[in-house]
Amino acid sequence: MEVKDFFNLYWKERHLRWFDRYYNFLTLINRDIFGKILEFEKKRILVIGIGDSKDIDFFSKLKGKVISIDISIDVLKECRSFDSIQMDAGKMGFKKESFDIVFLRTVMLHLDHREVLHEIERVMRDGGRFFWVEPMKNNIFLWLFRFVVSPGKLTKVDYLTYREILSYEHLFKNCWHKEYYFITVILIPLYVLFPLTRRFIHLLQRLEMRIIDRLRWLRRFCWISYGYGEL
Repeated sequence: MEVKDFFNLYWKERHLRWFDRYYNFLTLINRDIFGKILEFEKKRILVIGIGDSKDIDFFSKLKGKVISIDISIDVLKECRSFDSIQMDAGKMGFKKESFDIVFLRTVMLHLDHREVLHEIERVMRDGGRFFWVEPMKNNIFLWLFRFVVSPGKLTKVDYLTYREILSYEHLFKNCWHKEYYFITVILIPLYVLFPLTRRFIHLLQRLEMRIIDRLRWLRRFCWISYGYGEL
């Protein structure tokens, strides 16, 4: 199934989106990456493919001009907090150096990575920052979900690798990133189905994050990479 057809179906059929409820599972890294965005001067901001997620709440409160793009017209109808345009992130219709911030979450896996990065570089101004929150390829605890349960199996997906993320350090003038959630990803169903467990799970996440910070080789096997690159 083509990416556009997949997302038109994805946003129409709510049963395909049950796993989206894991959003708050990422609370610790959301706070971190949003804190980094708040530190940066915000003038023109491009958000790519955030759908109807809670990211809208954050970006709708920022100062500056926010524009959202998505390949699915159906989800854009639900986003009324800022200007929304139907557009392919790999072939953006914006002029060069149009934005100070570009943000995407769980987008790269559906697109040609090089093509998207080229477009992001093109539309970013000098000194601008590209922020990402993206799933990675090699977390063994998510393989079963990805290939059996995930609606993403309906279309071709290409997850980021740790090697690709390291290459961003050469692509951007200033690059910062972290990778987290190794074993704790197996607690996602518990987190989603039993809200009373969430505080305890966040404690376990903090412990695991400290371990990963010390054992850096584990980063290549984590679930989520997040960070920014500056032109």
